[in-house]
Amino acid sequence: MAKAREAWDRIADVIVVGSGGAALSAALLAADGGADVLVLEKADQIGGTTAVSGGVVWVPCNAHMAGIGVADSREDALAYIRALSKGSEPDASLLEVFVDSAPEMIAHLEKATPLRMVPTRGFSDYYSPYDVPGAKPEGRSLEPVPFPVGAELPGWRDRLAGRITMPTLGAYTTLEEDLSGHPPDPAEIARRQSLDIRPRGAALIGALMKGLLERGVDTWTGAPARELVIRDGAVIGVRCERGSEPLRIGARRGVVLACGGFEWDRDLVRAHIGYDLYPVSPPNNVGDGLRLAMQAGAQLANMGSYWGTGAMIDPTLLRDGVPYPQFDAARGAPGTLIVNRYGHRFVNEAVPYNDFPRTFGTFDPLRVAFANPSPAWQIFDHRLKESMPILSMQPGAPAPAWVPQAPGIRELATRIGIDPDALEDSVRRFNEHAARGEDPDFRRHEIGLQRAVAPRPVDAPPFYALPIYPGTLGTNGGPRIDADARVTRPGGGVVPGLYAAGNSAANAFGWAYPSGGGTLANAMTFGYRAGRHAAAQPDREL
Repeated sequence: MAKAREAWDRIADVIVVGSGGAALSAALLAADGGADVLVLEKADQIGGTTAVSGGVVWVPCNAHMAGIGVADSREDALAYIRALSKGSEPDASLLEVFVDSAPEMIAHLEKATPLRMVPTRGFSDYYSPYDVPGAKPEGRSLEPVPFPVGAELPGWRDRLAGRITMPTLGAYTTLEEDLSGHPPDPAEIARRQSLDIRPRGAALIGALMKGLLERGVDTWTGAPARELVIRDGAVIGVRCERGSEPLRIGARRGVVLACGGFEWDRDLVRAHIGYDLYPVSPPNNVGDGLRLAMQAGAQLANMGSYWGTGAMIDPTLLRDGVPYPQFDAARGAPGTLIVNRYGHRFVNEAVPYNDFPRTFGTFDPLRVAFANPSPAWQIFDHRLKESMPILSMQPGAPAPAWVPQAPGIRELATRIGIDPDALEDSVRRFNEHAARGEDPDFRRHEIGLQRAVAPRPVDAPPFYALPIYPGTLGTNGGPRIDADARVTRPGGGVVPGLYAAGNSAANAFGWAYPSGGGTLANAMTFGYRAGRHAAAQPDREL
């Protein structure tokens, strides 16, 4: 007996849910494979977390490395990733798939779109000081050349997300410019602003979006996916909304979920991570992809993991009238230390940002509670305060009233509700060793993000304190995928017609974050493979 046909409002070959780096890479490869592609984005702007990110993509063995004289190999890349993931990866074979496919992915996107990537000079792998095998001094982390959104995407410039208010991240400068110590002169910054030339994640999204428009790919904003259409266990479409209108969209070849993680859904975070996180990502990441995959019976993996960072809250920086988390500022800088609510140091303050917030999840069986409950406190002195911007606090200007400060450490402890004896003892011990450039308790003089920086004493009054929280760039647990980003089922096999990539899928690296751009590289590589595979599938009768 013939199956009844579904009633569709539109039919495409491939539907991509989301519009960040993973999603647009999937859409481009599907289009290049001859598929009719429809991109569905819930927000009013495209770009997702990628557009407000640094835009760096970590690609071992990429073709740009030879130009700066850095050799790389498959063996070195795999040794480095495996040393960091330590068996936490959901599928060990995907590490090889990533290393083999990432250079191919970035080369294809540069050839097929206006995207141009360059190595960020002097930007080493994050764990270079840790004696991890296979680390490289530079070259694997690529960043996009600033993209002229105003000239190339005039009809989309207001619908392309840009850098949200993040004082620790440049809105019109590249990462290399920031790291060089020689930023562009004000005239160049003004030129980029007036012409809407965007660097970083917005450049990456702008260039990929230009490629989609050149291919005639349809992209809908304000179109949240609400439910998958499933027939006989296969995903054949999506129920979505556009405006207030419910729509049924059929997918002849497949649906790609690439719509972020679940970090803004507190219930999901507490259920899977176990403690509250403070996201620095766009607030639309509430687990849409995870729920859709679960509806299809997906096997889940890596659910307790996330891309970490320290987070701070500045009450003068608002979104929709409410303060929201910012990337931490000055963590690990000379003249700073971090203590928990008991007044004790508990971490090397300069460790890679992915690792720092995980210390908040340490359980103390003697207290029968988390050992380092949020928030912790970053303590610093006036010399540090005058050396760099910290959130909206500027050198040379009085510290704002919302920043706790005091002439002495004991008085500061009283202001922030910490035992004065404990904080005074912690600072005294830290200072004694820092005066010799050492940190025997947490090895700050030996290891840190990319390089070790010797501590210095916190001894120049007045003293300041800022609360610091476990933050996240996004969760990275979700449906387990195979080499072509097909969503797998418990017990084996795949969900026909369903793919996932980026933070909507289980991170191929497990808990690891290899270096700057590891998030985007993982996302775009498996988005690339998903789009290519989906486009090659035969049409299904809908």
